[in-house]
Amino acid sequence: MRSRYSAYVLGLVDYLVATTLPAQQQGLDRQSISEWSANSTWLGLEVESSEVFGGKPEHAFVTFTARWHDGQGEHSHREQSSFVQNDGRWYFIDPTVPVKTGRNDDCPCGSGYKFKKCCAGYFNR
Repeated sequence: MRSRYSAYVLGLVDYLVATTLPAQQQGLDRQSISEWSANSTWLGLEVESSEVFGGKPEHAFVTFTARWHDGQGEHSHREQSSFVQNDGRWYFIDPTVPVKTGRNDDCPCGSGYKFKKCCAGYFNR
């Protein structure tokens, strides 16, 4: 989570895309991400908690609050984000980007498991 926040601060859109679940990367609005990053003064990140769940693949929740200032004033956003690890890398599961998959389809994280047995519980939390 800290690396993704730092990427917003530094305008590293490619990193933000690369650390999002590969099945969701094409659905990201790179222009909006870039504009939000560039038009914000980033004020801080507080990671409140993180929970890693073992198994194959590993999943995690990170609860955080991010603060920034833009043309409309100062803002704060609190969220519990979901992540999945695949081939030693952690990927953000973006709740705003739909993944077209059924419960019995292969999981979009690439684990080789069925969606219902893998990442289904980590979407739309």
